[in-house]
Amino acid sequence: MKKPVKDIDCTTCQNLALSSFCTLKKDELSNLNHHKVTHRVKKNQIIFHEGDLAKGLHCVHQGKIKLYKTLHDGTTQILRIAKDGELIGYRGLLGDGRYIATGVAIEESVVCFIPKERIFELIHNNIKFTMELMSRFAQDLSLAENKSVSFIQKDTRARLAEALLLLEKSFGVNLDEQINIVLTREDIASIAGMATETAVRVLREWEDDQVISLQKKYIKINDHNKLYSLAKLED
Repeated sequence: MKKPVKDIDCTTCQNLALSSFCTLKKDELSNLNHHKVTHRVKKNQIIFHEGDLAKGLHCVHQGKIKLYKTLHDGTTQILRIAKDGELIGYRGLLGDGRYIATGVAIEESVVCFIPKERIFELIHNNIKFTMELMSRFAQDLSLAENKSVSFIQKDTRARLAEALLLLEKSFGVNLDEQINIVLTREDIASIAGMATETAVRVLREWEDDQVISLQKKYIKINDHNKLYSLAKLED
């Protein structure tokens, strides 16, 4: 069950500059704060299901949320992982009105929900907010297209190498220079579009070759140039 959180104010939110709501005026932020509901969600807790009616948007205040689709064969494909300040659920809300993916917390997180009526009111009244949403929508589509091309043109090793580099770029590294996100091997394989057993085997091979280090639940990239070469990307 989601636990309500009462002490987060949209007007003073630490993630305001990172979110689409940075375009809002002070009175709009106050109105948003009045209508939003904030919840603390546990690790592995589902926030919304693919196909559910999109009743609004969710803004990640703290934590990481995995968005994935279930394929025809029952396997899952991770579309993206949202972090602090990012919106989730807007493609469904602005599309056919249903969530296009399932959202689940991969760690304990704090998520704010904004009803769709408030979002459509902002779209109608604030052109900057509308343009910001459209920009993020376009970025998502571009990433999806690039991923489709990658799946067609690259082998599994190249996709796995690219996935590790993108994870490091998106989430940075911790004090030990490890990629600052904990993912299961199943999740990493899903991002790369490969079988879990294959991903585990390749990661171990790269560790033996000192390209990466597997340190408990974290991954550290030791040789970026080699990984770029494996991913068939330009450094």
